[in-house]
Amino acid sequence: MRAFESAVLHPRWLAAVVVLAGALTGGDAWAEVQRLRIAYEAHDGCPGAGAFLREVTARTDLARAAAADEAALDVRVRITSSAGRSRGRITLGKGEDARVREVDGATCGEVVAALALITALRVDPTASLDPQPPAVGLRSSEAPEAGGARDAGGAPAPAVDPVAAPPPAADPAAPAQPAGAAQSAEAGVPGGAAPGAGSSPQPPAASPAPQAPAARPLPIRPPSPVAGAPRPQRPVERPWTLGLQGSAASGVAPEALLGGGPFVELRADLGLGVAFRVAAEVAATGAVDAGPGGALFVRGIGRVDACADLFRPTRRLSLGPCVGAEGGFLHGTGLVGEAISDVEEGTVPWASLGLLARVTASLGALVRIDAQGGPEFPLVRRSFMFEHPAQLIHEVPAVTWTLRVGAGLSL
Repeated sequence: MRAFESAVLHPRWLAAVVVLAGALTGGDAWAEVQRLRIAYEAHDGCPGAGAFLREVTARTDLARAAAADEAALDVRVRITSSAGRSRGRITLGKGEDARVREVDGATCGEVVAALALITALRVDPTASLDPQPPAVGLRSSEAPEAGGARDAGGAPAPAVDPVAAPPPAADPAAPAQPAGAAQSAEAGVPGGAAPGAGSSPQPPAASPAPQAPAARPLPIRPPSPVAGAPRPQRPVERPWTLGLQGSAASGVAPEALLGGGPFVELRADLGLGVAFRVAAEVAATGAVDAGPGGALFVRGIGRVDACADLFRPTRRLSLGPCVGAEGGFLHGTGLVGEAISDVEEGTVPWASLGLLARVTASLGALVRIDAQGGPEFPLVRRSFMFEHPAQLIHEVPAVTWTLRVGAGLSL
C-alpha cells in the first residue's frame, strides 16, 4: 500500500478560519447578575453593612443584595480593631469554593473599601478599582442653615413670603389726596386727621426683609481613596489546567480514528474568558477491511487551540468558539488478505485547521470538563491504495470532523 498526494492547500478554508479568528478578539460576554448574602460584623466606629454593599455596587453593576429565598454568594465580613488600626477578614463562598482574604488599614473606612473591592472583583473581574456612583445633589456651602436665614449680626431674620406683591399703581383719574391725609395714613391715624395732643404717633411699618437665595444643588463626586489606603490584589484564579482528553475523528481514514492524549491550558483575562490549549494526541482505526486486503491507520499530532467563552448561561457553564491548528503524521499499514500477499506501509505528513464549538463546565474550584467539536480542513490531502491489484483504499476529503472530550485539574 502506498500513499499518493492528490491536492495541496485549500485557501478558501483558510479564509474561513481567519474570519472566525477575528471574532475571538471582539464582543462582550453576557454576564449574570450575582446576588450577595452578606453577614457583616465590625467594631464601633465602622461603617455599617449598607455602606459596605454600596461600596460593592458602586464598582460593578453585576452585584445585588439577595432576597431570603434566592440563591446567592455568601459574603462574611469581620472587622476588628487592634493597636489603633483596623483589620478585616472576608470569606467568599462556602466549602471548597470558599476564599479568604485579610486586609489591614489605618482606618475602618479604608478596610471596608478594600474588602468591597475584593468582593466586586470576585463577582466581576472587570470591576472598577475606584467607586463610580452617579452625581448626587448636595446643599451649597452658601445655602442658609437648617434653622433659617440669619442677618449679618447673627440674629434670625424674620420669615417672609417667597414672592412679595408690588403695591397697586395709583389711579390717574382719582382726585389728588391732601398731603396731610397722606402723612396721616402713613402714620396709621384713621380719617386722615393729624395726630393731636391726646394721641401718640405710630411707628412706621417694618419693610419686608429680602428673601435668602435658594440653595442650588452641586453635583459632586466622592473623593478619591485616601493616599496610602490598602489596595488588595485581585482574587487569585487558577489559570492553568492539566488534563487528558479523548478524541474521535471522521474522514481522516476509512473508519473513525479513536484516541487521545494529555493537554495543558492557560486561561487569560483579555476582557473575555480566553483559553489557549496545547495538546498531544495519538489515534488509530484498528484493522479495516479493504476488499482484497486490509489496512491499519495511525495518526499522531500536536495541536494548538484558542477559545473564547462568549456566553455564560450560568456561573459554572460557558459556551464559545475555538480555532485550532494541528500537525503531525498519518501512517497507513497494509494487511495481508485473500488477494494480497505482499503489503507495504507508508507515512505522510498531516496538517489541518479547525473551527470548533466548545462547552466548558467547572465542577468546584479544581475540576473542569469540556467538549469541543466541529469541522477540520486538511491542508494536504492524501490517497491510500493497493498497487497489485490496483485498488483505492481511502482518499482524505476536503472536510473532516472531530470531537474531543477532556477533563483536567486547575492549578
